Amino acid sequence: MLSQRLRTARRAKGLTQEELAEKVRTTKGTISNYENNHSSPPNDMLTQLADILNVSTDWLLGRVDEPLPPSAADDRRRERTLDELLQEKIDDPDDYYFLDGYLEASEEEKKEIRRYWYDLKKQMKPHHVKESRSPSLYAITEEIKKEK
Repeated sequence: MLSQRLRTARRAKGLTQEELAEKVRTTKGTISNYENNHSSPPNDMLTQLADILNVSTDWLLGRVDEPLPPSAADDRRRERTLDELLQEKIDDPDDYYFLDGYLEASEEEKKEIRRYWYDLKKQMKPHHVKESRSPSLYAITEEIKKEK
């Protein structure tokens, strides 16, 4: 299992055996031996290989089917609230001016802005974004008015 997964991960990274060997400070022959199941890497080498190839040691050893366990950062990204996403939009100058322009927009433009907002909400659901109390566009624009 290790030999196959090591070869798969190396190729997925676009590395030759020689390039991988340089990164872990060993020889091409050693990597070849690992990939052909003639020898197994010691624990410290296994850890280095996993780090370089961006996979877990458990995956290399065939203990799990996913190359990497979900990290805390990934979990955090999935659990962003609508308030955080909105703040992210406001922090972006282009989006801030987009929202700021809502106050002076025509009715047709306001409808388009609301469509954008609803589309954004729809996109968040498949990405497991946790909804919190979502602010209305009215509340957003009132907040912007107060800041001026």
